[in-house]
Amino acid sequence: LLAGADQMKIGFCSRTSPKDPNNHQILATQFYRPKDFAAQITLNEGQMWAMIRMFIQLVKKKDQGKYVLMRQPNKAILTMYKVPDDTFDDDDEDEE
Repeated sequence: LLAGADQMKIGFCSRTSPKDPNNHQILATQFYRPKDFAAQITLNEGQMWAMIRMFIQLVKKKDQGKYVLMRQPNKAILTMYKVPDDTFDDDDEDEE
């Protein structure tokens, strides 16, 4: 199910301040057995792979470039945006 792993650890985190998008704190962690966790969230493996296949086909239709996939808060809607190729590049290299 999960690359043959016997257990996985899930962490829950939050921003240290609502206005600071860069600093976070870990609220809690919990270990799960992948099969138990999949059952708990009623994961359907067949449906999971179908969604991944659909997503790959969607990405293949896009022009070469850099994209951001965002989920709308409180909604089950994903939106893909094309962004300039230099978006998210590390600016630290220019400062050396």
